[in-house]
Amino acid sequence: MKPVKYILSAAAFSFLAASLFAATAPAQADDSILSEVRIGAMDHEASLFRDEVKEDGLDINGEVLFDSPDWLDWAGAPRPHIGVTAATKSDSASFAYTGLSWDWNFWGPLFVEGALGAALHNGETGLSSTENEMGCAWAFHESGSLGYMMGQGHRLMLTVEHFSNAGLCDLNEGVTNVGMRYGYRF
Repeated sequence: MKPVKYILSAAAFSFLAASLFAATAPAQADDSILSEVRIGAMDHEASLFRDEVKEDGLDINGEVLFDSPDWLDWAGAPRPHIGVTAATKSDSASFAYTGLSWDWNFWGPLFVEGALGAALHNGETGLSSTENEMGCAWAFHESGSLGYMMGQGHRLMLTVEHFSNAGLCDLNEGVTNVGMRYGYRF
């Protein structure tokens, strides 16, 4: 296992522990900027868009979303987020990411969400026959979720996320994960 993967794994589990603590804490004060915490499990490289899969396994996902600042009202009031998708297999890439999330309630307790941002990963950037070739350490992060509000603050989401450099580097195999996430919205 690469040293960077140890660091990302430790950071991811610390982040997830903090997220779980925040989710069980009493309601936040009115001046809090914290909007929601999430935790989930993702199928690493779920082969939705390709026949051959070089990486697989279970990923642990944790994410913190913040209240939308007033200056983002012009863009539909997206919520800024930070997150980690940590691979549990040593030969699969882990990601730390940040960006903006938009969600819309469309029918009763159902909602959809879209997110765009940037990510940093510890995966392969050169040619590899066993790992996805990401091309460069920085990537774009996009995700989409279909969710259900289960009651006072509790949310369950089916999520698809994709990491890719969009052809900005020579290699660009990317990684697509699919999974379930639980969120608690304050």
